[in-house]
Amino acid sequence: MSMSVGNDTYNWYLPNPSYEVPSALNFWVFLVFDVLALICTVFVFCQLLSKRKTRKALHNHIPIIMLFLTLIYEVVDIPLHLQFLSTGIVRPSTPILCLIWWFIDWGFYYTIAVLLVLASMERHILIFHSQMVATIQKRLIFHYFPILVIMVLMMTFYIIAIFAPICENTFDYTADLCGSHACYGTVPFFVAVEQLGFGATATCLIAVFSMTLLVRVVRQKHRVHGAVRWKKQQKLALQVISLSLLYLTFSFPVTIIYLVRLFGQPDWGSEVLPTFFFLSYFAILLLPYVLLGHLPDLWKKLKKCTARNQRRAVVVPQS
Repeated sequence: MSMSVGNDTYNWYLPNPSYEVPSALNFWVFLVFDVLALICTVFVFCQLLSKRKTRKALHNHIPIIMLFLTLIYEVVDIPLHLQFLSTGIVRPSTPILCLIWWFIDWGFYYTIAVLLVLASMERHILIFHSQMVATIQKRLIFHYFPILVIMVLMMTFYIIAIFAPICENTFDYTADLCGSHACYGTVPFFVAVEQLGFGATATCLIAVFSMTLLVRVVRQKHRVHGAVRWKKQQKLALQVISLSLLYLTFSFPVTIIYLVRLFGQPDWGSEVLPTFFFLSYFAILLLPYVLLGHLPDLWKKLKKCTARNQRRAVVVPQS
């Protein structure tokens, strides 16, 4: 079976206009969630970067990078969607805007996915094989180098795919996302790498690494019987498992539709693709909240404030 890549390749990612999500609903949902997500992102950034301990913690490095990419999404990508949804035209109507928009929308989305694969795999090392990152040399090999390689490879791939003259782009300024996709969607190699590598394979690996991590954590919990150090490791595991569940929930359906369309049924899922494509953005917009929920000091501070307020409330002023 071969991929349906040819003159009508755009079918694999373009939704049927008859089933598109209403623009007004799309606009207000995006607006509300983007504003709230931006506030949450800035807050979590400040919490992670303000203290030297959290900045240097190995388990925070990939989430910080993901949070930075999310921030770019919130201040560039989603506002461009909002501008189009409110006016019905892409402004400014220039090729460079569309190219940058595609680079962020598709490139950053899949970069976050691949980083999540690495985070899911690395969490096994940090929790169960910490000796692999016990020295500076080992940290360079097993922690910093993989992150650098992924970032370089992902950025290089999308710079070439979108900005290099490998094909002729068509810009539709009357369509959201300038027509949804750059012309590299007509090139079999780039389609295979993106949809099979960054999409399907990344999704499967995230699921596998997260499920095995969960199993190992549950087993280890019964062995150590609530040791203090192990409680900390549990929190590290739950953070990446929560991020994985978020990504899989909103990205898995649209990934399946794209794969079926690539392999011979270009119109499959037309009724639901616009909805799932719209929902896939929430894997980005809800990411800051997951990280917020796993900030180590936040809940301690909230409990102290709550306890302090309760003590003040029970004090009866003397008459």
